[in-house]
Amino acid sequence: MVVPNGFFAAGLKTGTFTFVVMGVAASVAAWTCFAKETPNVTIAESRRLGVAVVSMSAFCMWLMWACVYMHQMVPIIYPEHTHKHG
Repeated sequence: MVVPNGFFAAGLKTGTFTFVVMGVAASVAAWTCFAKETPNVTIAESRRLGVAVVSMSAFCMWLMWACVYMHQMVPIIYPEHTHKHG
């Protein structure tokens, strides 16, 4: 009998690592390239807001991906095969 890997499945670990790398890269881009000072917002506030938005977005996208991936690992509905004779 095969023991399931659960949260430590190879595909789930690889995908999680990919989302972490992409989140860090996007945070660096938000910190350096997209922060802008305006009359109402300082550069520090703009950087903090950009990193917060990127972090929350990366987490939400990872969570959705992880749920879909794990659902495919253990499907609830199995296909029904019908045999046609004839």
